[in-house]
Amino acid sequence: MTSTGSTSNSKRARAGACATCRVCSLSRGPTRRQLANNVARDGRETQENGIGAFGSQELFLEMVPLYFYHIHNIAHTIFHEPSFMRRLQDGSASMIHVYAMCALAARYSNHRIFRNIAPCARGKLYATEAIRRCHAHMVSPSLETVQGFLLIGYYFSGEGSIQGKHIYVGLAHLHADLLTPEDTPTLVLQEERRRTWLSIHVASHWSASDMATEPTYSSPTSISLPQIDDADFHTLSPELLPLEARPSTGSRCDMWAQMARTLNIFTKINVLLRRLSQSGISFDEYCKEAATLEHALDQWERALPPNLAYTYENFTRLVEKQIGQTFLSMHVGYYHFRQMLFFPFLDSRLAQWAVRDRAAKCKESATIVSDILQYSETTPNCKMDYFIYGHIAVVSSSVHLHSLLFSEDQPDLSLARQRLVFNFQYLMGLKPFWSVVDHHVTHLRTFQNSCRQSMSSSFVLDNWMARFLTEHSSALFERQLYGPHIPSLDGGIVSTEETNSTASSGFQFAYAPDPAVVGTTDLVGEIPGYDDLSQLLEDEGMSGEAIVDSALSWLLHDDLRVD
Repeated sequence: MTSTGSTSNSKRARAGACATCRVCSLSRGPTRRQLANNVARDGRETQENGIGAFGSQELFLEMVPLYFYHIHNIAHTIFHEPSFMRRLQDGSASMIHVYAMCALAARYSNHRIFRNIAPCARGKLYATEAIRRCHAHMVSPSLETVQGFLLIGYYFSGEGSIQGKHIYVGLAHLHADLLTPEDTPTLVLQEERRRTWLSIHVASHWSASDMATEPTYSSPTSISLPQIDDADFHTLSPELLPLEARPSTGSRCDMWAQMARTLNIFTKINVLLRRLSQSGISFDEYCKEAATLEHALDQWERALPPNLAYTYENFTRLVEKQIGQTFLSMHVGYYHFRQMLFFPFLDSRLAQWAVRDRAAKCKESATIVSDILQYSETTPNCKMDYFIYGHIAVVSSSVHLHSLLFSEDQPDLSLARQRLVFNFQYLMGLKPFWSVVDHHVTHLRTFQNSCRQSMSSSFVLDNWMARFLTEHSSALFERQLYGPHIPSLDGGIVSTEETNSTASSGFQFAYAPDPAVVGTTDLVGEIPGYDDLSQLLEDEGMSGEAIVDSALSWLLHDDLRVD
């Protein structure tokens, strides 16, 4: 069974799909007898592969909509939802896709069968089956296998397996390279193919960032950009989709095409941060190149159609069109790239540079990131509980922490406290669903500990900090602030003596739990609960540093909570 539609019989003969493995994805459609045989065969296969009751139609009908609600159009755009749901209900959906969707969506299910299974552990069984089915067609590329490999790549990324994601995104790209127009004969399949290509490009750039490399693929071209309006493709049935793309007017929603235009900027920011952290360039050179990238980001924002600009009116209008999540996803990416680009200007050693305005831009971007995440939590049908936003929230939180440590402006301090608390609440809600969010929170604790060791060095863009900013799925080691690896401002290396002389070794957070106690049951009752985080704001006697420490302790040891 497949979602890739039909082609000519001659095309099917060339592909050579085995009739005993599946109803050929290149046939004109399954007969009733084929459907019955396929359902029976799938039932035997699920039993033989240990899936059993976890592979019931009842579960599929629950979890596939969860995939479309929580994952699709946020992480990627590869399916026409109305068509896929129609195939799922009539029994002709690709089981590769169904299992891969369930691998991503099972974590959000309230079904009784998952009652004793942690949300982040539920997808493994489905991922294993999706991989098995995809590998059976390793040398028979189709849109079905391209989409299947891509979904598996996203699953591995959420597990913190950067190599797994890199490999499967690469497989998706290899299969996509071999597709021809004949593989996508219908309007829906043609648009799915374009959107799948775009999703491969997006995933490739983020995967390369995690691998500390540059993507080997070119940026999206007009051939791979979506042609159908995002809102239309998200909601309209196949019969109602326009035969031609809407003209480029102020009413067109093409957010995925707009996002595609930031990919090269994103990669250049990653490369620039790594070069500075490895002393490959001086800070003066960084300033010059950062100005160029800032200009590119500004140009992207100015070029947005008026109906896609970041305004509350546009947001509410697109919420009504059921694509508010995509709107928030587009803009949170833009502001995340800005907070990354300007992060080095938070370095306290930069007094001799006129960097205050750029540090302010970093804080402004981090603030808007927090605001966007808050909109997603408080607006119906806009929830962004996908793991990548945990990484973005942690970077935003580290910038707010800078305000708590260095700002003397009381309104600024108050706002930083509020947004930090919200970010922590957001992370607390995200953490149960995605294993990789543990990495994000641990990174923030490591960063906080480095602030405790040395305020003057904590915001230096060393190798650890560059990885903290650019690698959203990696597990980083502890940060060592002292040693020959901290870059100087002229492109050289700061000596150990110089670093130690600038360290504020006497700085301590107002609240510091005993290391011998943290991680033991004695901590129960001493850490504020998720619902109590907002109450920290009302305690005027608690410092901003203490709020951070208390909230992080809760995030890292939430399994100790007593309800």
